[in-house]
Amino acid sequence: MKNLFVQKAALLGGEPIRSKRPGYFSWPIGCQPEKEALRRVLHSGVWGTLGKECSDFAARYAEFCQAKHALPVINGTTAIELILRGLGIGYGDEVIVPPYTFTASVHAIVLTGAKPVFADVDLDTFCLSATAVEKAITPRTQAILAVHVGGRPCDFDALGAVADKHGIPLIEDAAQAHGSEWKNRRIGSLGKAAAFSFQNSKNLSGGEGGAITTNDDELYQRLWSLHHNGRPWNSADMTSICLGTNARLAEWQCAILLGQMKNLDACAEARTRAAARLDDALGKMPFISVMGKDERITRNSYHLYCFRYHAEALGNLPRSVFVRAVQAENVAAISEGYCQPIYDMEILYSDDFKRMTGCTFENPKSQLPNNETIAYKEGCWIYQSSLLGTDDDTDKIIQAFEKVAANAEELKHTFAQKD
Repeated sequence: MKNLFVQKAALLGGEPIRSKRPGYFSWPIGCQPEKEALRRVLHSGVWGTLGKECSDFAARYAEFCQAKHALPVINGTTAIELILRGLGIGYGDEVIVPPYTFTASVHAIVLTGAKPVFADVDLDTFCLSATAVEKAITPRTQAILAVHVGGRPCDFDALGAVADKHGIPLIEDAAQAHGSEWKNRRIGSLGKAAAFSFQNSKNLSGGEGGAITTNDDELYQRLWSLHHNGRPWNSADMTSICLGTNARLAEWQCAILLGQMKNLDACAEARTRAAARLDDALGKMPFISVMGKDERITRNSYHLYCFRYHAEALGNLPRSVFVRAVQAENVAAISEGYCQPIYDMEILYSDDFKRMTGCTFENPKSQLPNNETIAYKEGCWIYQSSLLGTDDDTDKIIQAFEKVAANAEELKHTFAQKD
């Protein structure tokens, strides 16, 4: 007999838990510090090309990341590309990368002329598996690009051991990991170099922009030259000493980022509290697996709250319907995540790929069972701004999961044939 006390899901025409989305979902948020920063740049007469805002932000961000150097650049994609070029990686080389990442990680590799080689991820972290990396190494491997998915640090102990064993650099794709920590050390200070993004959605946002951090003096100076049209390090000389590009970040964005940094730690703490509350509640639901615990992760900045959804535990309610149903309750911005793997996209089988790398790409999906499961069946995210509310706001997310589960049979009957 149908439970008469079950609230009808909003996707089925019932009342949503919230009548509308709360204001804290909006991101990024600009306040008085950002307004003052823009006025400061406006009246300075220096709007670009390595001005004071850029140098101040570089120093502040290096300190934040516990790194020796930070180099602001135009975006996170370019940051990865510059790191690879700075390390001399290019045509004929291979770079190991996880398949569970945004396409920018792979675009950057291909744009240097190198070939991306995918290694599988772990089911309970969504991050690169050191065991899979070891199997993917060949004589052409020149770097490992480890992506801190959703802000969760990769296993630096295991990945670092593999990198050291083979004498290849470990590069951090830290686009989603501003302020995360591994054993009390900040992301951005652990690998050979790290690439950050300040794109609109990121926890530290400048609308667009990126940065490279490194503790290597020589690499930093080469990267500085590469991003400044190949000009000599710390010199006004107009002569190019290497084949560089213009990847300088404008004063406007550096000023905005300085303003945004004032709330970066407080927002990270709020997301951490919300994530712990979600872990405790969702981890008890048979249709959800939360990410594995790791005491070596002393801070996760939670750009994304990642989890796995098990359709079979809700009568095979499709993941797409589950996500839409939670979304309709107006309690969280939720997604199926990277639900089409990069290795299934046409970009790697295009003529452009062949021209840039000099090789063809063979689909490796049979060697990537965990990624197949996460991408096509189980992977889900809640976006970071959804974690910035109160405990009561977080409890409403939990309530939405329970409400959708209670309506699973009717949701499946109504929507499954359409998805």
